[in-house]
Amino acid sequence: MYHYIGIDVSKQTLQLFDGRQERTFPNEPQLAALDGFLQAHQPSQGEWVIIFEPTGVYSSYLRSYCARRCIKTHIINPLQSAYFAKAQGHRSKTDSVDARMLYAAHRLLQPSESQVPYESEQARQLGAWLSTYTLLVKAETQWRNHQQAAQREGSAPPALLELLATQGQHLKEQKAAMVKKIMQWIRQDEGLAQAMDHLCSIPGVGEITALHLLHLFMKYPVKDRNQLTALAGLDPVVKMSGTSLHQQAKISKRGPRMLRRVLYCAAMAGVQHNLEWKLKYQGMVQRGKVKNVGIVTIMRKIVLVAYTVYREQRYYEDRLQDKMKKEIAIA
Repeated sequence: MYHYIGIDVSKQTLQLFDGRQERTFPNEPQLAALDGFLQAHQPSQGEWVIIFEPTGVYSSYLRSYCARRCIKTHIINPLQSAYFAKAQGHRSKTDSVDARMLYAAHRLLQPSESQVPYESEQARQLGAWLSTYTLLVKAETQWRNHQQAAQREGSAPPALLELLATQGQHLKEQKAAMVKKIMQWIRQDEGLAQAMDHLCSIPGVGEITALHLLHLFMKYPVKDRNQLTALAGLDPVVKMSGTSLHQQAKISKRGPRMLRRVLYCAAMAGVQHNLEWKLKYQGMVQRGKVKNVGIVTIMRKIVLVAYTVYREQRYYEDRLQDKMKKEIAIA
């Protein structure tokens, strides 16, 4: 038997509603106040299930607390909770309203959907490295665009253009140095180093792509193919209704944008250096498919193949290429 609690997470507070009363607790590292409340009101039968939204770093304390205390949770996508709030007729948005809304969402949940959060310290540290790397990539892109705009306008003095070029080069060097530091951190652990070598053995997958895939697999230890593609934002979304709405299927783009960006580059390289993927891509294009559809298909293929390589702890095997070599040797 489950006893549900809805918690709205903000930067400084946790607004709780358990179906009877509302409580407010500080959002602090150990969540001592919340822990004291849950211990004092522990149900005689059943267990707690906490429902909350992922709010980035603000919800990290609550997620870690639930993992540490083995408390089951249901982490609701903010987009889903927003639609659910509208369906309930809520016009106002306050911490109290959101906590009540999250509690009410338990009526739509299946017991099997509530699980203890998975926490990996290595995944957290790798995520911290990659988030900083992503910040540098964005900064470099913005700075380069600004530099090109200044050059095209022709009004920027030479001293400013020189400063922009210097700073752009500095950001590029910082990005390279960040990758070097991440790889040094990876090489300190034999298991992570071996996983990186296995992932980099896939044609088209370099260090950057392998790092993002490794973080995905470490953070979400799932085994379902559909879940993997959905976590990467590569799952198809279909919009059809009657005869008036019939849109072409598109990918959801719900996963990390940087992951899809590096997967796109890996797919472009993969269709050049992997015979199996090249034939698959060319076949789709010949059948009239848009080229980007073929690339997305290869992106999904890379994610699934990379997870197999990661899970089985082995190097990639190009079976089609090996088969052709054997046939040539026999002939």
